[in-house]
Amino acid sequence: MTTVQFFPPHAEAMAAMEAIPAMTVAPTMFITQEGPEGAIGPEGAGAILLLQATFTKEEGARHFWDAAVPLMNQLAEAPGFLRRYSFFANDSITLLAFWRTIEDARRFAASADHRQASRALFTGRWQQSHFSGLWELHSSHGRVLFCEECDGMARAPVTRCPKCDAALLDVFSAGAADRAGGEGSADAR
Repeated sequence: MTTVQFFPPHAEAMAAMEAIPAMTVAPTMFITQEGPEGAIGPEGAGAILLLQATFTKEEGARHFWDAAVPLMNQLAEAPGFLRRYSFFANDSITLLAFWRTIEDARRFAASADHRQASRALFTGRWQQSHFSGLWELHSSHGRVLFCEECDGMARAPVTRCPKCDAALLDVFSAGAADRAGGEGSADAR
C-alpha cells in the first residue's frame, strides 16, 4: 500500500545547499488552507496569487493578523479557491494561493471585506513592506502520478494505474483529514 511521506534533504544535500552563495535554510512555520475546490491538485489552478510582507512592529503584525484571519475564514468557502500555503522565513512572510481562475481570485479581492482590510492595511501602515501579484497560468504539463507497482504513469486525476490497475494515490483527492496525518494517512484506497 502506498503512503506519501516527508523526506527532507539528506545531510549531504543540505550541506551542498548551504554552501551555495545566497542560499539560506531557516526554520519556519508553514500554514496550509484548503478551499472548497481543494480536491483539485495544482494542475487545476488557472491563477496563482503571491503575497509577501515584512513587519517591524509587533502592533502592526497584530493588526494585520486580526484583519487576515476573518478573510481566511471566508476563503474556506470562496468559489474557485483551491488552496494556499503561507510560510515564514527569516524576516518575511510569503503566501501562495491557487485559484481555479483569475476571475475567481479577482472576485474575492473585490469583496467588501477584502477591500476594507486592504484599505486598513495601507492607512494603518501595519507592514514595513507589502507585495501582491496575481498571475494567470499560461502553460502546464499537468500532474503525473507514478505507479508504485509497475512502471506505469497517468495524468491526474486518476484512481487506477492504466497499465496494471493498481490503486494510485492522489494526495489532493484523498481528503484533508487524511493529509492531516493519523492512522492510515494518505493510503491508497
